[in-house]
Amino acid sequence: MLSRLARRRAADARGETQRRQVSGRNLLYFLSMLMVCLGTTGGLIGLRIADPFVVQQARQIAFDLLQRASPRAYRDDVPIKIVDIDERSLSSLGQWPWPRDVLAELVDRLHAAGAVAVSFDFLFVEPDRMSLGRAAADGGAGGADPARPPSNDELFADAIRRGNVVLGFGTSFARTGMPPVKAGFAFTGKDPSSDVTRLRGGASILPVLADAAAGIGSVNLRSDDSGDGVRVVQLVWSDGTKLFPSLITESLRIAQGASTYVVNVDPEIGGVQSLRIGAFDVPTGPRGEFFLYYTKPHAERYVSAADIFDNERLTALVPELSGKMVLIGTSAAGLFDLHRTALGDVVPGIEMHAQALEQIISGQFLLRKDWTGSAELFALVITCLTVGLTTIFGGAWIALIGGMSFSAIIVLGAWYSFRELGVLVDFSFPLGGGMATWFVATAFRYLVTDREKRGMRHAFSHYVHPTVLKQIEQNHSEVRLGGENCELTVMFTDVRNFTPLSERLSPEELVAFLNNLLGALSDEIAQTGGVIDKFIGDSIMAFWNAPLRQSDHARRACLAALAMREAIDAMTARGGFGLPDHVARDTAIEIGVGVNTGPACVGNVGSAERFNYSAIGDAVNVAARAESACKELGFDLVVCKSTADLAPDLAFLDAGGVPLKGKSAPVPMVILVGDAATKASAEFAAFARHYDDLIRALRARDSAALAHHLAQCRQMASAFDPRLAGFLDRLPARRADFDPEHADQSDLVAAK
Repeated sequence: MLSRLARRRAADARGETQRRQVSGRNLLYFLSMLMVCLGTTGGLIGLRIADPFVVQQARQIAFDLLQRASPRAYRDDVPIKIVDIDERSLSSLGQWPWPRDVLAELVDRLHAAGAVAVSFDFLFVEPDRMSLGRAAADGGAGGADPARPPSNDELFADAIRRGNVVLGFGTSFARTGMPPVKAGFAFTGKDPSSDVTRLRGGASILPVLADAAAGIGSVNLRSDDSGDGVRVVQLVWSDGTKLFPSLITESLRIAQGASTYVVNVDPEIGGVQSLRIGAFDVPTGPRGEFFLYYTKPHAERYVSAADIFDNERLTALVPELSGKMVLIGTSAAGLFDLHRTALGDVVPGIEMHAQALEQIISGQFLLRKDWTGSAELFALVITCLTVGLTTIFGGAWIALIGGMSFSAIIVLGAWYSFRELGVLVDFSFPLGGGMATWFVATAFRYLVTDREKRGMRHAFSHYVHPTVLKQIEQNHSEVRLGGENCELTVMFTDVRNFTPLSERLSPEELVAFLNNLLGALSDEIAQTGGVIDKFIGDSIMAFWNAPLRQSDHARRACLAALAMREAIDAMTARGGFGLPDHVARDTAIEIGVGVNTGPACVGNVGSAERFNYSAIGDAVNVAARAESACKELGFDLVVCKSTADLAPDLAFLDAGGVPLKGKSAPVPMVILVGDAATKASAEFAAFARHYDDLIRALRARDSAALAHHLAQCRQMASAFDPRLAGFLDRLPARRADFDPEHADQSDLVAAK
């Protein structure tokens, strides 16, 4: 008694130790996954703060997508017009560069048409080489000979002086001198010259033209280092000590008659916040940059320069030019001033200046607020943690769906900020960070899962066929190791007359015979998805519906029994058992099979050091007794009625209630005659009718009718299935099995 109690306590202690080990492994797994997710999130935060080129490029693409989804609408009431030196103008007036007396006439004609300001998106660095009278060495300021005819540069300077003209200057690595600044700059704070984007070098304007111009601004379009388009332009530049306006800001200043820019500087951290140009307060980035919000190209913006020199066309164009700022540039492909927009269109550089002016005048700005960077980092952290935690506790697919849902919220938030607030919020990095976290967490999870699969393969490989093992690995989430109660269909098989056979064989021959026989039977079990519980000498125990659920487990087991019978017949026909000739000549190999369906407990059974995956329960015991009943019933495939009821399409015959050892009442049994094709055959239908008549006569104790129907069934069985003869011969002695009310069941059970 004390020894049994001690063993039970030891077993309980080992079970508790196993549970703690499993719990510890689960906790370690979750902590490892959490550390991987947190490490990935931290790395992504560092990457975003470092902001390398790849991250910048992704951000700009995200901003492009927002613009492409909703481009700025073109407004024809904005006072901007482009005079285009296009291919038609070059054909009409000659190749570029045109003589500057032609440009002088162009300026005069535009002012005569009512233009309030004329801006050139060209550089005038050197004297006009096509002048009839050459300018003096000072660049056209006047020569020693008053009779000298004026140069083209002087003619152009006079035209500039008569109107409001803005000339452009460019940057150059070979710095030749900075142009004069025609406007004043006032600051609301410290001097921002050190914060504003630096000029790489200046290419000075011809002095005679610079002196005559009302304004001078940089024509450079600042690319945002993406290399594939212009998304940002500079409104103000710096050489480190002094500020310089752009062609955009100078055009707007001259058109309003303003003399000074007011630069609003952040009083705490420095950097430009906005630029006041006359009546317009333009928000900028901290380095004086301005985000372009593009429209699709519109032909209404353009007037061909050729039309300006056509008096009739110019008269018609006066309503379009009067009161407008006129920007002069080129769309001719050979002059190489074409750029790509955020919308993917290729347009002349002058249009980008014009679109920037349209934005300023119409008040349609795109901004990067102080809070956008923090919001993007917050969205990144929330996305990564959401994806990481759902991957840990919910699985890869749930994490993917949850991450996609959260990403949709981020994209919609960025879209709202863009459409309603004009604020550019980068949704690319939170989305990319979420995908990176999902990938890393999923990869780590699968690495751990692969290790678990290897452990599962090792645990199952000793008692599961490789085909079933593959299914278990593919559906490992459905497998629960340990112990679980479920409905099983259990099979026991046994070789008939094995003891006399083993006496005639040497140990080596006996082992070879068993390997051949059990290998063939095991294959048939595996083909139907069965699990081999154990080999017991010449016997096999197998079951279906665990560890993977099978809705047709009873039918699978019955089909396996039929296939095992056919495998024995086939091996006998070709002598495939490997028996010596003297044994094979007079030995018929036969098996008995018992099948039962019922509740059982299935799982790992044994000790912590050694265990088997096995099934335990009354259903297992009944299946074993059913196999033993094969000898009494005289048939090789005996199935409990609980199994037959779950496979109604197969051919069964009632075998009555069979008393089994350990059971208080007889267990209803049937014999398995064939598959669905057998049941559908006319031969089986005819035999079954006569068999029903035979059973009725047996129950009615009608000896004459019993003898008659028994003779008919024997005759039909000889042609239909000779194996039925032994079963039929035993029926008269088994009257009580079909009429238990007239039998003393206690005596029958005791006899068993």
